[in-house]
Amino acid sequence: MKHVKIFNNFMKDTVNLNETRLNKMQIASSAVVKVVKESSSFSDLYIEDSPQGSYGHRTIIKPLPAKEFDADIVIFLNKHDDWEAKDYIKELYSIFKNNPIYKDKVHYNTRCICLDYAGDFHVDVVPCIVTSKYFFLEEKNYFVCNRATNEFEETDPEAYKKWIKDKNAVVKNNNLIKSIRLFKYLRDVKKTFSCKSILLTTLISNSVQNIFDALSDDFKDLPTSFKTLIDRLDLYLQANATMPQIENPVQPSETFTRHWDELKYQNFRSFIHKYKGWVDDAFDEPDRELSIKKWRKIFGGNFHAVVMKSESSISNESNCLDSLLNESCTYISIPSHCIPHKWIEADPVQDITVNVHYKDQTRTQFINKLIFGSTVPKKYNVKFEIANSLPEDSQIYWQVTNTGSEAGLANQLRGTFIEGEAVREESTSYKGNHFVEAFVVKSGYLLARSGKVIISIGN
Repeated sequence: MKHVKIFNNFMKDTVNLNETRLNKMQIASSAVVKVVKESSSFSDLYIEDSPQGSYGHRTIIKPLPAKEFDADIVIFLNKHDDWEAKDYIKELYSIFKNNPIYKDKVHYNTRCICLDYAGDFHVDVVPCIVTSKYFFLEEKNYFVCNRATNEFEETDPEAYKKWIKDKNAVVKNNNLIKSIRLFKYLRDVKKTFSCKSILLTTLISNSVQNIFDALSDDFKDLPTSFKTLIDRLDLYLQANATMPQIENPVQPSETFTRHWDELKYQNFRSFIHKYKGWVDDAFDEPDRELSIKKWRKIFGGNFHAVVMKSESSISNESNCLDSLLNESCTYISIPSHCIPHKWIEADPVQDITVNVHYKDQTRTQFINKLIFGSTVPKKYNVKFEIANSLPEDSQIYWQVTNTGSEAGLANQLRGTFIEGEAVREESTSYKGNHFVEAFVVKSGYLLARSGKVIISIGN
């Protein structure tokens, strides 16, 4: 099954870069461009600027914990008669190094300078030299500057950005852009293959055919688009037993596979083939509950998090489950402080069951079993117990994530991972819907997880 609504919520809550971070990056990028435009070194050379990379192509996604997101800003410049390629990078570095706001943020990269907003994001500022191809025509040549080799390297970033935009227009409803974000999320969460964003974006977009796809149903919604694209990508990879040369579609002299080797290609080819099978299986599964479980196998436990609309006690667990499967529920946003796990996922990650019991704090024994959808009062104790047998020498981690204003004011939103035992106790202190999940890890691999248990705490 497709679960269009679930996919849309998954994008909004988990995959997409949130508006606060995006606005912060846009403000920082504008300030950086202003410094370049107003500098004595570049004020006479400046032509225009343009966001590029994942930022410019709109394929940027929310980073994993302890990871940064980045903005690539290309500064188009007229050629300086006395400068070599390396001089553009050196002069750019100098104006930021001499600026008190940026002096501790700036460092060199090969073709740009980087401004590091520590612990959050960084901005890469790329000088691009514009020259006329023929003095009597409007056609231009574009060159980035390689500081290491002191060479000008031909490129055309605006043409590539237009190529992505045109492909996305064929697919309609931004389903190509959204699908690329899902591929990048799969790469970052699974950690099973490596593929630079520019290469991954090109491989995926190459499979969109301008003439036929505009009239087909292969991209009618997001899950259908993602399935179509991974099927086509797998078909291409299986037809190429060894690493092909992936060219820049608007600059054939530039190859994106320079970042790859045969070993990385074969690994990528193998895992895309595996995930393609999982996607087809989840998409074709007619049983709603099983289909959601199969999609979660692909995208992890943040796919499809729900609570019931009513917080009143529900005495019949089967009725509650029927209600859930009929979508008579509201989707809860997974808050940003509920961090994704950091482990490599086993193939497959097993499901484990957590039994939940609660009691009044004046009592000694946990007698009452928590029924999904029911509400627990404040000042109760809740016990979470893993019901399954676990592998020897494995570690158990618990993630407790609180929500709501009461927990926020008390600085108790939590959301990190705590190593523990098969049984964990918590107290009910803050009103709201809270999440508890158990993870089983061995030698850095995630072997099993429970999925998020939702605890609704009332007054």
